[in-house]
Amino acid sequence: MKRRTLLATGVAGLTAATVGRPASAAPRDQQRAVALVPLDDRPVNTYCPQMTAASAGAEVRLPPRELLGRFLTPGDGGAIARWLGATDGVDGYVISVSMLAYGGLIASRTAAPTLVAALENLAAIRNLRVTRPGAVIEVHDTIQRLAITSTGTDLDRYRDLLVEWAKLHDQVANLGQEQLRARLDAVRAQIPDQVVEDYLAARARNHQVNRLMVEWVADGTIDHLVLSEDDTAPVGLTRAERVELEALVARLGVGDRVEIFPGADEVDVLLVARVLAVGATPTYRVEYAGVSGEDWTAQLEGIRFAENIRRHVSAVGGRMVDGDADIVLAVNTPSAAPAQRATDLDAFVGRIGGLLAAGTPVIVVDPLIVNKADHELVTRMEARLDLVALLSYSGWNTGGNALGLALGHGTARWAHLRSAGNGYGVPELRGPAQAHAEYLLYRFVKDDAWKNVVQVEAYAHARAQGWNPLALSPEQKSYFDSWVRDRLVPLTERYFADHFAGHRVVLGRRGAKTFTAPLTRFESARVELPWDRLFEVILEPRLRLS
Repeated sequence: MKRRTLLATGVAGLTAATVGRPASAAPRDQQRAVALVPLDDRPVNTYCPQMTAASAGAEVRLPPRELLGRFLTPGDGGAIARWLGATDGVDGYVISVSMLAYGGLIASRTAAPTLVAALENLAAIRNLRVTRPGAVIEVHDTIQRLAITSTGTDLDRYRDLLVEWAKLHDQVANLGQEQLRARLDAVRAQIPDQVVEDYLAARARNHQVNRLMVEWVADGTIDHLVLSEDDTAPVGLTRAERVELEALVARLGVGDRVEIFPGADEVDVLLVARVLAVGATPTYRVEYAGVSGEDWTAQLEGIRFAENIRRHVSAVGGRMVDGDADIVLAVNTPSAAPAQRATDLDAFVGRIGGLLAAGTPVIVVDPLIVNKADHELVTRMEARLDLVALLSYSGWNTGGNALGLALGHGTARWAHLRSAGNGYGVPELRGPAQAHAEYLLYRFVKDDAWKNVVQVEAYAHARAQGWNPLALSPEQKSYFDSWVRDRLVPLTERYFADHFAGHRVVLGRRGAKTFTAPLTRFESARVELPWDRLFEVILEPRLRLS
């Protein structure tokens, strides 16, 4: 097999921009705002950042919906670049390179977008620094995952083989494990040359842009950068690329402004929260349900979970401490032995309850099971905790995703409550409190009830009819829009009645006085599938405070 250089050098020849200091926050009589170029158009990258901001009394401004693409149709990076240049009057910019350069996360995994076109679109970041020298510019890019996207086509048959080949190639070519060469050659022989060439071309282009973004941090174009490893593993081409990027970060001396960690879909939320919490520098302490995160690596990740926590906390603008902290991260890790599980979970939920009773802000991170909540944990929380009292919760998708979504929402909400006694009247605090409760309800229903019950039934129903749940036809999607809506709307209403109705949401605090309002009514819920598959769902509940 012809060898290909996978790790390319950065792109030179782009002039450095004049660099100013980050702009200060908006005056307190104006609503704060963040301009967001999202990773793609899914709810996790649009609705979740919007609700995170809304729970903190702020807004997220997105490009027009038609520019963001949809599933296998890329977004319009050129038009988004023009939108970015015309957007002003915000507290900061959060920009996904995957969307701006290639048209979204899925497009970034293909070889179709050219490097030349990507660089033309990315020039909008340089232009933003020139035209708004004091702007806060937060950028994130993905280190391409090992797997290609499942599309329901013949290409899917090579998906697992490519992952295995990418791991073996790293082990043999980069780590010197020659005993694996025969298996590497056997796997490679099963994959067509064109499939491998396209895969490597996308990786090489993306890695070149990854490097360029680090260089732009060094020259001041970008204030802060996150490079997230999209569904990674301890070995593989992703690991090799990450190691080179870490070396570049060290060589350029920008380690205080660049984070590299497992994740992807959570970073829009994380960086929106970073902009909104600027200057607060929250401190965090961790409580684990089972084993320490120093001894556990989440599935689809390549570093210990405790290290992933530290990197996510740094990305949101906070720091870890061992003692008293502004916020406690309650993290659901596995037990040392299966027989201990029930005892560990009971004790864990008991500790969370004690913290809430003492007035300690708590974020619950549920990274144990990929792509869904740990139902055993959630049922205990439902029975013993006031869910509305939590700063946030997430159990969605990978460990890094769950961590970042919960951390971003909780941090933004904490920063809002911390400042809510300064110049706000109680009526102005009702909107953020309602949004906070709506988003909490969304998280519990979507991460547990949807993922553990309704989605399982939907997959089985689709397969019983001979349909692919990850590649629905337009007619099949229309059918399942109604099928899912008929089940998820009443389920969400029941969940509200059982766990949210009558519970009081904190509006804000003035000195020793805390203002609250009770949740009185479930108004409605918008439900449909965002893409032509059953993997995720749009769920937008609307509630009412008294």
